[in-house]
Amino acid sequence: MKSLSDVFQKLQEIAAESADGDFIFRGEPQHYEKVSSSLWRECQGNFDVEAIQKKMLEESKNYTAEKDEFEILTELQHFEGYTNLIDFTTDSHIAHFFACGGPLGEPGRIILLERTEEIKREYQIEKPRNPQNRIIAQKSIFVRPPKGFIEPEHFVEVNIPELLKEPMLDHLQKQHDISTQTVYNDLHGFIRNQNTHLKECIEVYNAETEPKKDVFQIESSQSSGEKET
Repeated sequence: MKSLSDVFQKLQEIAAESADGDFIFRGEPQHYEKVSSSLWRECQGNFDVEAIQKKMLEESKNYTAEKDEFEILTELQHFEGYTNLIDFTTDSHIAHFFACGGPLGEPGRIILLERTEEIKREYQIEKPRNPQNRIIAQKSIFVRPPKGFIEPEHFVEVNIPELLKEPMLDHLQKQHDISTQTVYNDLHGFIRNQNTHLKECIEVYNAETEPKKDVFQIESSQSSGEKET
């Protein structure tokens, strides 16, 4: 079992890696083949993702009053639609949260991308101008890779061992108020985790109603006994 000292050591490792540059961060719950966009993954890399995205954007304009194409893309990303954007964050702690999600039996990873002038030009790194609540909470910034993925030589990868995931999540919640509730702080986030919320509501309901049922059953039994005598 990993200890709190292991958590601090990993946080310090990320801080040291990013100390001498202007970095943004991405947390992934497992080691995927590429750091890629959802659209690239859906297309299986067989298409020009930017060309496909352009066609999708034209179609999406029939469903929104928004005119700015980048803002439409960020909204699609917000609702888990397919886009050629990759979510990053300016906060390494939030990246740790995402790296420690998903399957606890697999190692996660943190992707560090330095915003040099060359990288900013190539990947069109940009913040949304009219961010939704969740984007604000996650301190999101978006990367738009021309090929649908980030070239391996352009980023640094830091491994998050599977045994570190639970203690890291516990630390982030207690010390930084970073949790599922704060990171997904909108109704779409609630729906995303509705199975968990439903289970909790049922447990609370049962806890509140069980004593009443017991009292009712006792009183009913006593009344029945009195009638029999």
